[in-house]
Amino acid sequence: MTAPLFAQISVSLDGFIEDPDKNIDWMTEDASVDALHTRTLDEIGGMIFGRMAHAMIADFWIDAAGQTGLPSDLAQQTERMTALPKYVLTHGSDVGGWTQSHAITLGDVARLKAKATKPIAVFAGAGAIQSVLGSGLIEELRLIRYPVVLGGGTPLFAADGKRRQLVPLGQEKFASGATLERFRI
Repeated sequence: MTAPLFAQISVSLDGFIEDPDKNIDWMTEDASVDALHTRTLDEIGGMIFGRMAHAMIADFWIDAAGQTGLPSDLAQQTERMTALPKYVLTHGSDVGGWTQSHAITLGDVARLKAKATKPIAVFAGAGAIQSVLGSGLIEELRLIRYPVVLGGGTPLFAADGKRRQLVPLGQEKFASGATLERFRI
């Protein structure tokens, strides 16, 4: 039996994952959202990133791994982000120096899923989620929707003309106004 594959990402009310300047500063700090991220990292056995998203966040986590005295949730997240396998969707082989990072192609995702014993999360970016979603391998979509309208930026979903009917699985509201929305695909 294959392990579940889900996508989890933060998004604005109008469906963007970053603003036109590639900023994500609109995601307000919230201890309960941090706790969600920690729970998610404890649930999974690996994570998938697009090449650019992996490159953008690797330095943060590499730096955090070298620090002491981090807040409890961040320390737990750093430990998990360092230890978990990170699969980078790319046509190249260079995925930088972040430990446990492996280059894969879209064709490798089904094989990873088939041999996984714990769920795998597709975390970022929009292109990676769109590619894996288009392959039909994602069973669940988890959107952390923030109460902000960006008016532009990088859309989570491509304007590809394809309709996808989703089945709501539940919501979790956070103090910041963000809401985790879960859907079966």
